[in-house]
Amino acid sequence: MTRQQTLYEEARQSLVGGVSAGQRYNGELGRPLYLDRAEGSRLYDIDGNEYIDFHGGSGAALFGHNHPRIRQALLAAMERGFFMNYDSEDTVELAGLVREIFPSCEKIRLANTGSEATQGAIRLARAYTGRNLVLRFEGHFHGMHENVWFNHNAVHHVDQFGEVDTVPDSAGFPVEASANVVNVVFNDVEALEHAVAKYRERIAAVILEPVSYNCGCLEARENYLSAVREICTREGIVLIFDEVICGLRMSPGSAQRRFAVLPDLTTAAKAIGGGLPIALIGGKPEIMDRFNPLGDVAMSGTYTGSLLPVVAAVECMKMSLEDGFYEHFDHLGAQLFTGIDELLAKHGLPGHVRGLGARWSIYFGVEDPEDDYDFRKVASAFDRDLDKRFVHAAPTVGLWFHDTSSSITPAHRALMTAHTQADIDETLEKIDGIFADLG
Repeated sequence: MTRQQTLYEEARQSLVGGVSAGQRYNGELGRPLYLDRAEGSRLYDIDGNEYIDFHGGSGAALFGHNHPRIRQALLAAMERGFFMNYDSEDTVELAGLVREIFPSCEKIRLANTGSEATQGAIRLARAYTGRNLVLRFEGHFHGMHENVWFNHNAVHHVDQFGEVDTVPDSAGFPVEASANVVNVVFNDVEALEHAVAKYRERIAAVILEPVSYNCGCLEARENYLSAVREICTREGIVLIFDEVICGLRMSPGSAQRRFAVLPDLTTAAKAIGGGLPIALIGGKPEIMDRFNPLGDVAMSGTYTGSLLPVVAAVECMKMSLEDGFYEHFDHLGAQLFTGIDELLAKHGLPGHVRGLGARWSIYFGVEDPEDDYDFRKVASAFDRDLDKRFVHAAPTVGLWFHDTSSSITPAHRALMTAHTQADIDETLEKIDGIFADLG
């Protein structure tokens, strides 16, 4: 028995399911991956196995593992006392960098997780508008709280106008929670217009992922976000861009600058901390100033803005602004995505790759890339069995693609600053062998 299996049996006695979080369980391994260490683009498990990492900490490890600049910043903060519950010059420096990178974030409030950030943004929108309903889009994910955790990983009934039955993604929700949320299909302006007219002057916020990596790599169609922005402005609705995964992932300014559409509020997390837990809400001063201590919307926390994640985030922001940062992802991504597409064709496997910036997915079973813009079409065509077989085979040749065992759309995969040309060459060679066995 491997040390992995032995530790899993021990962990199951005291950790629910043998894991500290539900998503750590890898459905294809039948257990989590217990690590000894991580360095650069590589993971090293407790049995001494080495993997090229394409999970990237669910998107948090954009800068790879144990990045020397982030490590040095953390060591310096340790010497200063790694304090919490106080701000510092670093906090103010971080806020200035956020303003530079996210054009909509004129003022910010820090948080610890993406879920905290979206929860705070929704609370703020409700207070600012005096309305209650939140409109969200089928397939998008905005955190694990009762304000908005609906319709992410399942297809439910949709009416003729594009409104989808609101169904929680977890047991244990209050029965009345669904009454506060409206779901519509994504990338359909008419569906949004109909819902806005139906619930006129009741919708506080429209929240969306400009690129829903939680659905693989579901991009907004051309001009769609501009239409959403126009509708929200016209109707007095607060528009929230959830850039928890998008943030720093593509071109300077992230999705809002790439698509040239500014939301009223932005939430960000994951990559901005380089592996440390930190998140933020940013937006227009007239909305943000409703937060305490200036306003009547409470949002605070003991660990919010702690020194360690703040100094890590400062380094991440600075690195993202340096020359060549995004060219690295574009260069390696083009080779990886094209290479996998060619291997799929070579071995007669249905599917293709879609990626944008530093996040991507293999759409096994989805033949028409035009379908990628439609959550329901992808969910219908996605070959879950083929995907599971791929994920199961990858660790045996030293590649790591995480599997949560329940997704109905492709999982998002990582590109990191630590990935090299040699990593890509080795990965394509190994995927060639995997696909040969799958074909």
